Amino acid sequence: MESTSKSNRKWLWTAAITAMLSLSGCSMYPAHPNDWPGGPWGEILKFVSSAITFFAHLVGNNYGIALLIVTIIVRLLILPFAMKQIRYSKSLAALQPKMAAIKQKHKGDNKKIQEETMKLYQETGVNPMAGCFPTVIQLPILYALFGAIEGNAALNSSTFLGIFHLGQPDHTYILPALAAVTTYISSKMTMPGTDQQQKIMLFTMPVFIFFISTRFASGLALYWVYGNIFMAVQTYFTRVRPQKAAVEGSKK
Repeated sequence: MESTSKSNRKWLWTAAITAMLSLSGCSMYPAHPNDWPGGPWGEILKFVSSAITFFAHLVGNNYGIALLIVTIIVRLLILPFAMKQIRYSKSLAALQPKMAAIKQKHKGDNKKIQEETMKLYQETGVNPMAGCFPTVIQLPILYALFGAIEGNAALNSSTFLGIFHLGQPDHTYILPALAAVTTYISSKMTMPGTDQQQKIMLFTMPVFIFFISTRFASGLALYWVYGNIFMAVQTYFTRVRPQKAAVEGSKK
């Protein structure tokens, strides 16, 4: 059981490191604005870049708002995965009494608690790492957005709110901090469990997001902030609010 837990953590860290290295790969992305790589990948980047420009023109050449529109579209496309995550969260919440009983029964024996918890996950068909899947599924989208932002000349020369240069890293650290904080909030809402794996992810993912947000274009960090807010609002209306209504109804 413990080896399964370690394997899951290793897989997630591998995905995160791969994301960072892939985003850093110069051959995959424009070295300069409008210097697109060849092949199908280059066409994908140009398509995403054109979509951002299209929406920017609709809102007075405001690329910050254009990224918001793109975020909403992307979030609607991955909504089925997000709903799967919410269903997972409900399943995990239902296991909380049994998990609490395991901790009470084997109090002080962390290895035994972990083994029994993983056994419970297997018996009920709950994957403790499933709550991270919507984040991981976004990695290819992040790759495409990164390349589109790097190659979009108009976006590279634009600012948002007169502060953030969307084509360059945010050296004020405002957007990276917002990206990290909103990542924590949205993760907290979608991962209500208290097991050790979720606690680790709850705190390490925001740190990772902050790190990459300080290295890459502000437009990418802005997209992540928008996405986290969308996720938090979605989770509130699809899970948190219904749960509150159910609890209040049971008290009547």
